Amino acid sequence: MNTSQRIKRVNWVFAATVGISIITSFIPISTFVHNSAVLLLISQLILVFPAIIYIVTEKVPYQEAVRFRRIRPANIFLLILFTILIMPLMSLVNAISMLFVENKITNTMTNITEQNSFVIALMITALIPCIFEESVYRGVLYNEYRKMKPVSAIFLSAFLFGILHGNLNQFSYAFVMGIVFALVIEATDSILSTMIIHFLINGSSVLTLAFYPKLLSFLESVYNRAVESNNTNVINMVTEFMGGTDFTMDALMKNSQQALTSMSIGDVLRSYGPMALISTGLALLVYRTIAVNADRWQYIKEMIHAEKKEQHLITLPLAIAILICIVLMILSELV
Repeated sequence: MNTSQRIKRVNWVFAATVGISIITSFIPISTFVHNSAVLLLISQLILVFPAIIYIVTEKVPYQEAVRFRRIRPANIFLLILFTILIMPLMSLVNAISMLFVENKITNTMTNITEQNSFVIALMITALIPCIFEESVYRGVLYNEYRKMKPVSAIFLSAFLFGILHGNLNQFSYAFVMGIVFALVIEATDSILSTMIIHFLINGSSVLTLAFYPKLLSFLESVYNRAVESNNTNVINMVTEFMGGTDFTMDALMKNSQQALTSMSIGDVLRSYGPMALISTGLALLVYRTIAVNADRWQYIKEMIHAEKKEQHLITLPLAIAILICIVLMILSELV
């Protein structure tokens, strides 16, 4: 089977994923399953099912289909450092998006950490997504697209990764992450590298949410002592941070959202921009080192010339699936 035929097949994989997601949305699973972790696991299984069918029917080994290869030990350390350095950029993109749309994933993440142990929450929100989502988007989809149009493949796979999240907030940073992840794969020639980064990013969110109850307990004790000693400075500081005297996760998240939405785009850029700019610059230096270590830097510089201008990545099934996702995403924001 030639590359053009394979691209048509993988486009059907995404279209089938969208179709199954829509069909299963009419099944009231949440009526019977109340644990957010189980619901997220079900959604991940739905996501990966068409890709599994593709790999099995095409009789392509998993390692080849997703480019699962070893990476040099030195690059593992550099990938961890790279992840830390791109986090401010992700925070900036997330903050800008929250000026216009609601953050719709925080409540789900909070429920998962509250309803399950830290280990279970880490597996469901970090380990499983880093394997499943990378295998689909940077594996089956991007790995086929890049054979024809490497640069276009980076943006298309990132766009598909973003729109299937179903809301504009997650789309914004998922799209940026998708671009970064595809570039990292080219620097290491292995999807294992993005699985590591994906796990670290999602895992850091779980770790942060697991820490919040301790922070809230600490703030409440500080507030109570301040009330007993009539320390108005501390009282005002704590109540301003919490938005009142309700020391719950919901109150903290609500106040954080309100504080952010009250900011202008200029305020966000001044608050988040400098750190994001500096850390992203350092991340680029680390990225180059990773690519040099993997003997891929020269290939990356020449990658743009590998585009086949006369070929197209988007076929009718993919175009229809994209249109459906965009419509559903807009409806989600309006509702």
